[in-house]
Amino acid sequence: MADRSSSKDSAPGLGEQFGRTRDALFGLIRSHINLARAEFAEIAGELKRAAALGGIALLLIFLAGMLMVVGLLLFLGEWIFGSIGWGLLDGAELLLGVAALLIFAIIDLGWRRGLASLAVALGVGLVVTGLLAVDWSYISHHYSGMPSAWVLAIGAGAVLIGALGALLGSGFGRGATIGALLIGVVCGALLGVLAAIGPGPRVAAAMGVAALLLFWPIVAAYLVFRHGVDTKKLRARFVPEKTIETTKETIEWVREQMPLGRKS
Repeated sequence: MADRSSSKDSAPGLGEQFGRTRDALFGLIRSHINLARAEFAEIAGELKRAAALGGIALLLIFLAGMLMVVGLLLFLGEWIFGSIGWGLLDGAELLLGVAALLIFAIIDLGWRRGLASLAVALGVGLVVTGLLAVDWSYISHHYSGMPSAWVLAIGAGAVLIGALGALLGSGFGRGATIGALLIGVVCGALLGVLAAIGPGPRVAAAMGVAALLLFWPIVAAYLVFRHGVDTKKLRARFVPEKTIETTKETIEWVREQMPLGRKS
């Protein structure tokens, strides 16, 4: 009898078994949730660490690329033109000029206008290089009846650069033509002063490249804006007008089909 009573006391009932099972199940779920939280927290920490390290790596790659570009421009300036300063000047003009050309391409530059502006700028660069590379002292002393080297160089520079300025300004009216002519004469005269000194072939080449890179975006801007910007064409490229018109027509049709729309 004692064994039977002890076995009855030790055997759990149905409710108790259900409670134990439920508690075990909830405990198992809680353990899984805690494990998932711990793992996700660890993963989040690793993601933050990876993002920080990746960001630093990308920054270093960007800085290395910039350093290579700047170093290459400075090296070319020293190697070709004999001075790092020319590499800095021409390199800055190159980067700014390309940026301006990309902006003009968004507006309405196109390949044909871009190549045409490059051809004109190349001509300007050759004129500047030739003006500075000529030995004006030799011409003045070895040809009878010639004025001094200063007069020759300043006169040639004023005429050539002044004519170029007038040509570029002619597309914007008479006032712009006269203003560009005067600016060209002054710049040409200053360039003639440098040419009379005899800067040498390296400086002449560096100045020619600088003139090319300066006039390329200027001529491109002239070709883009000489007849004004077609705002309708520009708008059509960036605004979905057909979709907007179709949507408006659909809205009007829906309004007409609705009773309230008919009464109004």
